[in-house]
Amino acid sequence: MSDRLRMKMHSLDDLPNEILLHILSYLKIKDVVKTSVLSKRWRNLWKHLRHLKLDTYEFSKPSFFSECVSEVVASRGMGDYPLRSLEFKRHGAFRYEIFTGLINHAMSNGLQQLNIGVPSNIGLPYSIFSCHSLTSIYISVSRYDIKKRTRLPKLLDLPGLRSLRLEFVGIQADDSGRAEPFSTCTKLTDLNIDECFLVYPRAVSKDSEGVLNINNATLSNLTIKDILTLKTMKQEPAYKYVIHTPKLVSFTVNGSPFRASSVPKRVKVELQSSSMM
Repeated sequence: MSDRLRMKMHSLDDLPNEILLHILSYLKIKDVVKTSVLSKRWRNLWKHLRHLKLDTYEFSKPSFFSECVSEVVASRGMGDYPLRSLEFKRHGAFRYEIFTGLINHAMSNGLQQLNIGVPSNIGLPYSIFSCHSLTSIYISVSRYDIKKRTRLPKLLDLPGLRSLRLEFVGIQADDSGRAEPFSTCTKLTDLNIDECFLVYPRAVSKDSEGVLNINNATLSNLTIKDILTLKTMKQEPAYKYVIHTPKLVSFTVNGSPFRASSVPKRVKVELQSSSMM
């Protein structure tokens, strides 16, 4: 090791852990793990990252990505450095036990922000929808998940949630073809529904009209993108949105401010928002 490099290492070692962890959060995970060989001080530092980013495109082989995720979960401790944010991007197949281990680890470490691309062969554990520490959720599901493994439950137990974005996520309807999952989110201000769809019980006729109720007392910003192709949706009954949001100030449909002509023909909207009228 050169004298100049030693001087730089000593300078870094003088910094507190919080600053070093902040610096590490900007690196790719495979480079973060490599810092463990720098010195005794760095050997376990990476295991305390508060912000964890895992992206399959950083690895030459899918198996290397799986091994890295498994190692991260097995190596991280709990306590002094709770996990604040998790970003997971993997749109192909993935091992169930590794994926659920990662999610359970995050949920038990006080996770606040979740940004996740759900693998095509695995559903999202329902524990996410009852995690009281979460304030922001972005879920993107693979379009190849033809079995619709990832879906919102009928009610969300997310009292701290402020921002929710759903992309190609199924929303569970009841036996009457109705869904109202957002009314229990008492701090929600931003909701983005991007090409989502209702998932009906078998008893619901395909000729019936479903209803997605967006009923929330705190919601101020609502964005709906609903341009699913007929080929994608031909097996599903039509549905409409019924929107009751007294504090709504911004409503965007398919990239434009709400107006009746911007709503897809197969979708009906009943707007019951005092602040938008």
